[in-house]
Amino acid sequence: MKDSNSKSLNHFNFMSGTSKAIPANSNSFQRAIVLSSAKNIRKRVHGIVIRYKPGLETCGVQIESFSIKNLIKGYLPLGVLGSQFNTPGFRIFPFLGRKPIIKGNEQIEIKIQTKGQAIEEDDVSCSLLVEEIVHDDGEQEKKNPFYILAGISDSVGLNQTDKKAILLANDFSSDVKIHGWVMRYKENLDKLKFDIYSSNLQRTGGIIEGPMSFAVGGAPFGSPAFDMFPIPGKKPVFETSDSLEIQVTTSSTTQLNALELGIALIVEAI
Repeated sequence: MKDSNSKSLNHFNFMSGTSKAIPANSNSFQRAIVLSSAKNIRKRVHGIVIRYKPGLETCGVQIESFSIKNLIKGYLPLGVLGSQFNTPGFRIFPFLGRKPIIKGNEQIEIKIQTKGQAIEEDDVSCSLLVEEIVHDDGEQEKKNPFYILAGISDSVGLNQTDKKAILLANDFSSDVKIHGWVMRYKENLDKLKFDIYSSNLQRTGGIIEGPMSFAVGGAPFGSPAFDMFPIPGKKPVFETSDSLEIQVTTSSTTQLNALELGIALIVEAI
């Protein structure tokens, strides 16, 4: 990853931790990891590296603190944000635009919601790349904040065309620009097709024309992260109170089961 902060006068370090045990089917987000720093100095959060035991890719993850609210909207699977143990690293999931800032000694909670498989102690590990703010960066404050809008699929049966698999709602306080997405799916679903659809987006030409396969738009769970599919040039706008569908087309032999497709849109508040 290119170091865009090579001219910074501030010191960078990693706030790291590993998970405690969480039972299967938790039905809500549970505090799994608490990250803290002994240094009483403000920090700018640049991104996250997260790894997990194979089989936990459909667990949901949230990042919260006193200062960090709504960085992630919706259900973000571990398999979209991070990658499995024993896969190539180093891959950081960057926080674009104006970075979240935490106060000195502020704790950050990594919360996880389990599905069918429990999390044992140390099954998930993560590190946040943080910048200790000694010298203020005026350029940072001129940028817009970015967020992650995420979801995981319902089932779509055989021989379906443009069937809604994931519904994403814009419940931000403003319109957002879509800069790209990260998509992961269960292996052997490479040939299924998908579209990113909303009535408002279609009026301006939409994002995808023609069938795009899972294999082109994403990668199987367990693949190295972070790999965003970028949208160059003028970004599509996802309007306030609008909803966006990830539509899936299946074949006569392959269907999409629940939890087999996860996506995160990288959006900028405007």
